[in-house]
Amino acid sequence: MKNLSYPTQLSLFEAMLDGSRVATSVTDPSLPDNPLIYTNQTFEALTGYSQEEVLGHNCRFLQGKDTDPSAIEKIKRAVETQGSVAVTLKNYRKDGSPFWNLLNIKPVTAENHLYFIGTQTDVSLEYLQRQTLAEKDEEINRLLLPILSISETMGAVTLIGEMTKERFEVLTMKLSEYVQNNHSQHIIIDISGVFWEQGYFSAQLLMIQDVLRLMGSKLYITGISPKAAIEIAEMREPTKTLLTFATVQSAIEFSKG
Repeated sequence: MKNLSYPTQLSLFEAMLDGSRVATSVTDPSLPDNPLIYTNQTFEALTGYSQEEVLGHNCRFLQGKDTDPSAIEKIKRAVETQGSVAVTLKNYRKDGSPFWNLLNIKPVTAENHLYFIGTQTDVSLEYLQRQTLAEKDEEINRLLLPILSISETMGAVTLIGEMTKERFEVLTMKLSEYVQNNHSQHIIIDISGVFWEQGYFSAQLLMIQDVLRLMGSKLYITGISPKAAIEIAEMREPTKTLLTFATVQSAIEFSKG
């Protein structure tokens, strides 16, 4: 590249930028309102705005009513301090359609002049996938509750789906609050509707049992499958045992004995 003439280098450089899958823009903070002085063709494809429409304007035209003010503030702070920043924020195309923009801004000095180079990547699909997973997580956590009161001294909860560390933390907190508020002496956890990785599940149940024991409550595990029975049986230490039952009814009858 160094052996090529400057106009040839510039043409090749612009061709590379225009062929990139990432939208690129350059702003000049020495000009009023830090306007755009360059955008590649990918920027136009992403936003719907041509280069002629945006040059000389601050790129806030991509913002809208649902753009997070805290993300905007991070961008503003980075420009003021001549620093770098990476944020994901909701932007809007020329036709008004929204998209989630992974924006990276970096200060670059050329010939003693400061510029900001920005790259914009449409991460709408990834964002929506994460949002869907988060909603499913919240739904499963809600399914951990309510804790049903079987009697004045006993409560029961049925677990559904995959039990992760976060869900066990939620379960432990909710059971602790329930025992404290209701002075429950017995808690039943039915596990017939869950699945888990070998070794992890029993350890978490033991932790819950220890917490409840300190609060004066006894734990009963019901809905034992062959897999669960084998895993619990492999816990050979006498201090690491769980009271297990095939059904909720059998646990209730045992608690009365």
